[in-house]
Amino acid sequence: MDHILQAAPVWFRVASHTESEVLGSAHILLDNAVCSIEVDLRVHDQGGEIAVQELVPGTSYPKTCHERHLQSDEHFCIGFNAGKGIVSKDHAVVWWGLLRHFLKLQRVAERTGRWPPQQELAHGSAGAHQLAAIAAAKDLGIEDEYMDMLAGQSAWFADSGLQLNARNRLKNSWLPCPVGCRKNGKPISRAVCCRPAAVAALITQERLRRKKTADFHWLARASGEQCCGTMLKCGLRDTPLDGVVSSDNSGDESQGSIRTAKSGEA
Repeated sequence: MDHILQAAPVWFRVASHTESEVLGSAHILLDNAVCSIEVDLRVHDQGGEIAVQELVPGTSYPKTCHERHLQSDEHFCIGFNAGKGIVSKDHAVVWWGLLRHFLKLQRVAERTGRWPPQQELAHGSAGAHQLAAIAAAKDLGIEDEYMDMLAGQSAWFADSGLQLNARNRLKNSWLPCPVGCRKNGKPISRAVCCRPAAVAALITQERLRRKKTADFHWLARASGEQCCGTMLKCGLRDTPLDGVVSSDNSGDESQGSIRTAKSGEA
């Protein structure tokens, strides 16, 4: 916690602190905007990791909203394992940067009802599978296609009909390579695909990401969690909302452009 306190940025005003906790408020000016982000925060040691949440959860943001990366325990998820290994001031500087970015993304979520897919990691244990899928997509040179898939576009590697054989290669080897590889201007077959391991990894890891994400939402519903109603899509309800409820209390001009919607059934 000493490193976190020493690295506290100018946009964070420390109100009080102990050996295990820092209380204060964020004041972040937005580019090309007439307003700013203002939120009171509690930063503390949680089992050896640095955790952060609203000083009074539910004041500016929903207490819990997985689509906005506000966790079941009312803490912020600012990045994959972001709170681990803060053993120097440099580590703490990076942590504060992640927090600032997270708070700015909350502003985007309030205004649009969406979390940018390029800034999102799947919930719970699904996150590790997403990272593995991204690595495989990079190996194949189709990372942009993977990001487009996360944003809602269809993609061949998300086809549930694709099957792998005992050698971990695509079945129906005579069919064209799904990556789109060509030789002499003609599509090559799956049998001669030059990166079959990456193809298999992408398909496998994407399926695991989807399964683990579905499991995560099932467990959240089973524990009684309900949709907060602020996002257009939510794994805790069956159908998307037509509009969103803004949790912004600043009263600025954009409020009128956001339609109010009721929270969906969990």
